[in-house]
Amino acid sequence: MFGKKDWQPATAAIVLVNIKRVSSDGLTPTREWAADVTLASGEVVRAKLDEPRFVTDFWPPDARDVVKVQHDPKSGAFRFDMSDPQLSMKGREKLARDAFNAALGGTPGA
Repeated sequence: MFGKKDWQPATAAIVLVNIKRVSSDGLTPTREWAADVTLASGEVVRAKLDEPRFVTDFWPPDARDVVKVQHDPKSGAFRFDMSDPQLSMKGREKLARDAFNAALGGTPGA
């Protein structure tokens, strides 16, 4: 449990989001996600992902989002890959900015 994990890249299609609890002031939900995870081998498994702890720039994915995750084959643990810009407020803002700029440079009427 306390040993170093061998995190492998994978991709998760979010199936459902569940709110586990809400803070006593009612403002901060803690979520968990059911996801279909495609491992590097191509195998697809259903996994539960917990909200990352001690991360201030986390943007929670919605159902049907496809995001990067990591998997430790030995323990069977899964976690969000925080290098995925979709899981970051700053990353999402950059993706939106880039998409807007690409649209501006596109062909009119397309």
